[in-house]
Amino acid sequence: MEKDNIQQIYNYCYEDRFQEEDLENRRLYLNGEIDGNVIDNIVYYIMRYNRIDKGISISERKPIILYINSPGGSVVDGYGVIDTILFSETPVYTVNIALCASMGFLIYLAGTKRYFMPHSEFLLHDGSTMGFDSMAKMKDRMEFETIQLEKMTKEYIMSRTNIDEKLYDEKYRVEWYFLPNEGKSIGAVDYIIGEDCGINEIV
Repeated sequence: MEKDNIQQIYNYCYEDRFQEEDLENRRLYLNGEIDGNVIDNIVYYIMRYNRIDKGISISERKPIILYINSPGGSVVDGYGVIDTILFSETPVYTVNIALCASMGFLIYLAGTKRYFMPHSEFLLHDGSTMGFDSMAKMKDRMEFETIQLEKMTKEYIMSRTNIDEKLYDEKYRVEWYFLPNEGKSIGAVDYIIGEDCGINEIV
């Protein structure tokens, strides 16, 4: 067998063992754009851990840790993750390891406990949309997104932070980037790694 093929098999087995270890220890990764894959992976495993934990008191369950580095993505798929986290009886801790933007930020907010690397970033902004259809159908879609969906998102963000309606409305039409200290001041961040706790708490 050629040396390159042996190395490829070795690398595959090595990475596969790491992935298996992470899943056994309930460590999940959301790295990249949010799409249907998050339903296949993140939602699946959160539900699976809840099935495993049936009969165990919530206080004694081993938490799930979700590491997030995402620029955002699909609202529908993102809310699928959010609902699963919120209804999970097994605690789900969210960790911003680099960037939680747009829908990535909303998923982060769902965490039972929320951690933040000291040089990570957040972005909160209004949603974006794109579609091709008849004018009447596009109007229906826009009315749904700008009235129902935006109202739902606003209420969700205010329920998970200290952001009030006045501040939310002020920031609605801007690209609101912020770092750990501001994140703590608005109630979006519970723990800054290196200040409030050590890295061992999230590994």
